[in-house]
Amino acid sequence: MNALFLAVLAFAVPAFSSETDEVTRSAYLDFMEGRYDKAASGYRYLETVGTIDAARAADLAIVLREDGKPDEAGAHWMKATLLAPQEPFYWNQRGWSYLSLGQLKDARESFRKSIEVSTAAQAWAEAQFGLGLAESIDGNLKAAYPALQAAIARSPYLVPAAAAELGRITVRQRRYPQSVPFFTMSLSQDPSQPEVARAIGEVYEKTGQGEAAWQAYRLALDIDPFDERALERRAKLMDYLERRPTESLPLRRLARPLVREPDEAGAAAAEASSKSPPLRVLLYTNRQGAPAHLTKFYVMASADFRVVDVKIGEVDQGKAGTQFEVSFRPDNRVLELRDVSNNVRYVTKQAFRFEPRAKWGTVLVKSPEVQDIKGVDISDREFRGAVEVVPTPMGFHLVNEVPLEDFLPAVIGHLVPQGSPPEAFKAMAVLMRTRVSAALAQPPENAERAQLTDSLRDLRYDGITAESLAAMRGVRETMGIAMIPPPGQAVEFHKACGWETAAFIQDRPVPVLPLRSPLELERLVHDFPDAKQYDEASAVVPSIWSRWVRVFQADGLRKNLERTRKIGPLQGVRVLRRDPTGRVQALKVIGSRGETLLQGQEEIEAFLSPGSLRSTIFSLQPLYVGRSLSGLIVWGAGTGHGRGLCVAGAVGQSHLGRSFAAILRHYFPNAQLPGYHEPPPKPAPRVRKEPEQTKAKPRLKPPAKPKKDAAVQEAGPGRGFSSSHKKRHPRK
Repeated sequence: MNALFLAVLAFAVPAFSSETDEVTRSAYLDFMEGRYDKAASGYRYLETVGTIDAARAADLAIVLREDGKPDEAGAHWMKATLLAPQEPFYWNQRGWSYLSLGQLKDARESFRKSIEVSTAAQAWAEAQFGLGLAESIDGNLKAAYPALQAAIARSPYLVPAAAAELGRITVRQRRYPQSVPFFTMSLSQDPSQPEVARAIGEVYEKTGQGEAAWQAYRLALDIDPFDERALERRAKLMDYLERRPTESLPLRRLARPLVREPDEAGAAAAEASSKSPPLRVLLYTNRQGAPAHLTKFYVMASADFRVVDVKIGEVDQGKAGTQFEVSFRPDNRVLELRDVSNNVRYVTKQAFRFEPRAKWGTVLVKSPEVQDIKGVDISDREFRGAVEVVPTPMGFHLVNEVPLEDFLPAVIGHLVPQGSPPEAFKAMAVLMRTRVSAALAQPPENAERAQLTDSLRDLRYDGITAESLAAMRGVRETMGIAMIPPPGQAVEFHKACGWETAAFIQDRPVPVLPLRSPLELERLVHDFPDAKQYDEASAVVPSIWSRWVRVFQADGLRKNLERTRKIGPLQGVRVLRRDPTGRVQALKVIGSRGETLLQGQEEIEAFLSPGSLRSTIFSLQPLYVGRSLSGLIVWGAGTGHGRGLCVAGAVGQSHLGRSFAAILRHYFPNAQLPGYHEPPPKPAPRVRKEPEQTKAKPRLKPPAKPKKDAAVQEAGPGRGFSSSHKKRHPRK
């Protein structure tokens, strides 16, 4: 009978295991697709038929939280901590669950328990951050200070959020000057925080620093041009400033061109790069790529130059270092060109350009004036190639026509962190050459006939001030090499993938299993990045690229949403769909007067943080007051859309000694590099062979020493000799 029972059990176990595996996969798929009721049913079934463990309870807690059921989620976080009392992650999540419900005492106790059992820096720092937020929400402002400062000390990823909260606490205490260093610390670590820039602007207003406040509001508007509060305050400050606001901006000013006549090798390099296809770049654009209307600027060239009307040809010329002025006259809408003596040299309504006669020559644009500086950097810039002035009804636009190979170093200097190994610059040079060449093949769709803009929407381009020696070498050593990507894969890039690109390319030498549970996804955004990832192999990559935390107020989220739709005070935010890498593809926002669906990265970013959401790999921790949403804590991973090459990963691979071709083929499998031939492998170091040793002759035993007499043996070392010994060995 026992044998029969064992046989039946042995047959049933594989079937049972197969069934639980299928339920686990189905429940996780339901979770990723936003079918939270079905996902919860699946995880509850697994709890009833299998062994009860903390991970199962955590999976169910996350599903219930995403479904807007914080009470039920809290009960399962409690179960997880009872089943695994030494796991700080569960205690932290239990603390966040209590915090979301306003149960501040229980939240503090959970975070303190996590601090007690933590052995890893990330869990300890997260617990301190949670404890500081709980004290701040409860009004215990002094008690919040040490906890938030401890979080800053132990986790670089929590610095922006914790420092911003410290700034808000000091503002609530009316200690306005003391809040400035905290807000500044937050912005220095993560400049993409318009709400923090606006907060520091309000502090400067309260302390009577009008110019500083105007600059802070301008920074907020550079990120989010439609920030109503920043627009209102900046407009009011204009009436009280003693000088033009642009004079107070931290702008780059150049008295003369930086480029000087090169030596023979430099001239040859300039000649070679000038033969590459010309590219037209629209200058002085905002973050969205819209060009500013300029009204005036000064121009100077590093070599002799000529002024060419695009219709009739050369109309003037100048020597190297000679300054001219270009201005727009609104009364008759003409452009005037004046020399240093204010003599009018040329008047036109046609486009004209400044062309250096030497291939190495550059054009310096000095002190540009624009009608609206919102989102536009009006620093001086020096460009290779020619600069063209294109008239508009409100002024003029500027276009830089530059050879492709001269354009690349300035772009790569912004994209690749300084201090990166040469192979990272080479990989980015090939990628950018491929990407820009594709843009050249498309007919321009604007009046300026420009293929690209200098904005972040395309490629940030500031001219030669962004060039570096490493970037120039990377471009020159790969000149002419472009990539043919695999079919169906676009040539794109992003700063950091978080753990895996959108094409399922993992940022590590040996891939790990994909995400298989809500708990794994939650740990991904809360824990420090895996040290085995490529982006962790380099110290030059900013930490904020990998992991980040943002704390949003519900009022601010509502204002963002009401730019396009109105649903009343917010009551909840749900993730409706994720892709297999964990990236959010759709959100549902619930208000008192209805709900709305947000799809795609653009709409999600416009709701959460316009112009500044780092990536869509994130999880949401809502905070409630009654049935209303009071805030939202966003835990995120990575920076960028996740498509194509991961810059942080490329830098890490180059630090590990991988070639630029291997780096490109990691993110673009089976990509071709026509014209490039892999260098032969380095020969193995020669090992010097030692000469064979002949067999040594056996050593003869030394003659036996005469035995010491008894007197000497008794004396031992360090004691006196016997008289008989002295007689046998007389002193010389």
